[in-house]
Amino acid sequence: MRMVMKMAAVSTISLLLLCCSAISSTDSKEVCDYLATGANFTVPMMSTVVESDRLRWKHDNKYIVDRKAGEFLEGNKMLISENGSLKLTNVMKKNSGSYVPEVFDKDGAKKLIKFEVKGLCVIDPVLKPVVKPACKKPANVQFTCDVQAKQTKDHNFEWLMNGVLEKEKSQTLTRQADQVKTDSFSCRVSNKVNSMTSAAVVQPCIEITSFFPETLLGINTWIFVGAGGGVVLLLIIVVIVCCVRSKRRKRLQLKEEGELRLAWTNDQHQHHQHNHPQEQHPHQQSHHHHHPHKQPAGHTGPRQQRSKQQHPRNPDQPGARPLPSPRRPAQAPRPPGDIDEEQPPPLPQPRKIIKKAAKAQRV
Repeated sequence: MRMVMKMAAVSTISLLLLCCSAISSTDSKEVCDYLATGANFTVPMMSTVVESDRLRWKHDNKYIVDRKAGEFLEGNKMLISENGSLKLTNVMKKNSGSYVPEVFDKDGAKKLIKFEVKGLCVIDPVLKPVVKPACKKPANVQFTCDVQAKQTKDHNFEWLMNGVLEKEKSQTLTRQADQVKTDSFSCRVSNKVNSMTSAAVVQPCIEITSFFPETLLGINTWIFVGAGGGVVLLLIIVVIVCCVRSKRRKRLQLKEEGELRLAWTNDQHQHHQHNHPQEQHPHQQSHHHHHPHKQPAGHTGPRQQRSKQQHPRNPDQPGARPLPSPRRPAQAPRPPGDIDEEQPPPLPQPRKIIKKAAKAQRV
């Protein structure tokens, strides 16, 4: 009976130990902080530590910092912050493990402090992956996400088609080539510390026909398209400049022709007045007949002698009144052909002809 009770007690104790070990292992995984190699990290101290206290940090049962009354017996001041936290810089995989602080007062008594038990896990970050397509029979294409790493057990893979996440989580992806002719594929790799996404690629198994050839005379087609567009733009600018200059030249030509026509009209009017003076009205003629001619304005010569008009007398009767002078015969109207009518100005002619005519008229 005693043997049975002893065996039961031993089994109970073993079960409790297994449970405790399982709980401790779970807790250690939960408190582990993953760091990438080369990163910086600070293990925080929750309690206040004064300068007179003795502070020691232990890494996996090995003291790496020991400060007593402000002097460092182990480590240096670059590893400790003002509140006593531990500063780690450029961590490597050898820095993985647990970090525990100890604090004593000036009398050597251990102080109760608050801190976070941290287990650091330093791993390498993932590099940028590269997608490598390969044609598989009968008509499939296989994409492989190359991460350039020896071990990929801690890597997570994701695939994106045209930027949209796919369901596959493996390192390779297979599709039918005729269904993804123009679709682009990229992969995303991640671990506990970082993630990287590759550049997108297109399947090379089925040739994609295009309206424009890729090259023309050994040169990219788009270079010809860009050059042609530049030539067309240059021609448009030249045509616009020519139109503006032509319009301006025509405007100046019309202005010069108008000035020449006005000058020609004034010359014709003055020439007509000089050759055909205006006829006097009969009333004005009679007025001039009874009044002597006036001297022109500005005349400084001697005045002409006024002479009375002599009327013929009747020689047979002395003292008789003079006979009236015979009336002047009525002036016959001029034939219509003799009337000088002002001619309308000539039609506009080319500039060279008009200039030659103007020079000849002036001469």
